[in-house]
Amino acid sequence: MDTNVQSINLDAVIANVWHAIGIVVCTVGFEAAVHGLILACLIGLLGLYLRKQKHKTGVPLLAVFRKLSIFCILLMIPGLIALSTAGQLPHVGSLKLPSIGLFAFWSLILVHLTAEEMNFQWF
Repeated sequence: MDTNVQSINLDAVIANVWHAIGIVVCTVGFEAAVHGLILACLIGLLGLYLRKQKHKTGVPLLAVFRKLSIFCILLMIPGLIALSTAGQLPHVGSLKLPSIGLFAFWSLILVHLTAEEMNFQWF
């Protein structure tokens, strides 16, 4: 039997994994939620304008704004807790999330939500 094998401390490994998950949820979730909230506010403003103009798409856009903003606010909660307790978001290392990628991600979600909401309300 090989005596050079080192033992693994399972408690330390599990603690490190939970720490990494917490960092990713706090930082990545917060950054993604901020970008989603920006796009939701733009959709909300567009929905208000179209509803004021008595256009048919105003009400579904406001419903999409409500749903997406609630989801983004819930997604921001761990990051806000980290900001309020530590004063900054946890450092993720070399991970970079470009804004253009996050805006593209949320715009795909917005297209789907808007089409579903229009289909639900109109038909």
